[in-house]
Amino acid sequence: MIAAFWSRLPLVARLLTTANFALLVAGTAMLFVSARQEARDARDDLKTELAQELETLPATLAEVVVIGDFASLQQDLERYVTRPRVASVQFVDPTGKSLQSSDKPLVAIAPDWFSATLGFQDASGKAKVTVGGHDYGSIFITLSARGLANRSWQRLMDLLGILLLALSVDFIGIWLVLRGGLAPLKRLESGAESIASGNLETRLAIEGSPELRHLIGTFNRMTAATQLAQERLRLANADLTRFAEISAHHLMEPTRRFTSYTQRLRARLAVLPDRLDDEEVRTSLHYLERDAERLRGLVRDIQLYLAAGEARGEVRTEDANAVLATLRQRLKKQLAETGASLEVDALPPAVLDRPRLMDLFAVLLDNALQHGQPADSSVPPQIRISGERDGDLTRFRVSDNGPGIPAEYRERVFEIFERLNIAGGKSGTGIGLSIARRIVESRHGRIWIENLEQGGAMVAFELPDGE
Repeated sequence: MIAAFWSRLPLVARLLTTANFALLVAGTAMLFVSARQEARDARDDLKTELAQELETLPATLAEVVVIGDFASLQQDLERYVTRPRVASVQFVDPTGKSLQSSDKPLVAIAPDWFSATLGFQDASGKAKVTVGGHDYGSIFITLSARGLANRSWQRLMDLLGILLLALSVDFIGIWLVLRGGLAPLKRLESGAESIASGNLETRLAIEGSPELRHLIGTFNRMTAATQLAQERLRLANADLTRFAEISAHHLMEPTRRFTSYTQRLRARLAVLPDRLDDEEVRTSLHYLERDAERLRGLVRDIQLYLAAGEARGEVRTEDANAVLATLRQRLKKQLAETGASLEVDALPPAVLDRPRLMDLFAVLLDNALQHGQPADSSVPPQIRISGERDGDLTRFRVSDNGPGIPAEYRERVFEIFERLNIAGGKSGTGIGLSIARRIVESRHGRIWIENLEQGGAMVAFELPDGE
């Protein structure tokens, strides 16, 4: 619990707490060492004073004791206990007769544990009253250490008060110094957060201690270098993208001609039955038509891939149900040819520009139609599209009843030009799922593939709200 609380404290609070706690412990220890020495000196003084009293008091009382004037002796004892630190005095004659006087005890200011710890104890002693070699009795004297303990305790409290005052001044002083000294660090933190959010134009004023000024200067240089590198990368990517777009555009025209002339060749051969019946001619013509169609699809998908990373319209909340209705009409012929059924649940809206949302679902439907053919040819393909809201994002699923995808290929199939040839499936361009991932990730979403327990594969993707 303490560790968790400590971990939540800011650096300044930790520094202040540690420094002041260390000073408090050291100062308190120093004061108690001083108090112990003072107690030791007080005990020595008390013993010395007791020895002096035991030496002078019998001589002072000898005359009264010799004549046996016990009334005067009692008065002398009562006057004697009024002296500082004298707690009690007692006279006992040889017959056992006793006279005693005690002073009113001082109020205890020092706590008992303090007196016991430092050894503040009353001093007691005994001396005989002897005149002319004759023993007239004994004097018992007790000197109280309470006054010394009270004085030592009061002095300790005064010093502790001064220590606490010094710690308070020290705390405020360190806090003010750290507050002013660490202010540039707060601005450095804000600048780092601004950089992390993509604002590479952020620059900080050079301020603070020499170390902080050097750090801020390094931060500004790093930011400038990062901005320059990003700009160079952007320009390089723009050049590459432009080159790829132009290349794809220029490739499309010969691809169309390739397809057109292949169709014209077949039409021409149709009037020459003897040539069309030639197996080699038919096979060659078949491969020409197939490769022409594949080349056309490849160029088209490259164009889609290049356009997938940028919005082609306003990014807003779009009706996914309307998009799927349009696609259903567009794929009506293909669905009929494959015998596939398309089931679309009520879908939540998606935050994306409409052209790319259309491309995204079109690519995934095309992928399901090509690779979602069941192993049993007697079972018709079934495609289902569902979706749901989850907090601030929308999740969609496109599932089929095909053979599924082995776990080791579920990430590879999203790489460009990666094709998974499954028995019974139709070979694609290897770009479709790359287009889907590029669209989804451009919106900071994610896309993945799972196999269903009942068989088949499911492509799921999430699109967050906001920009």
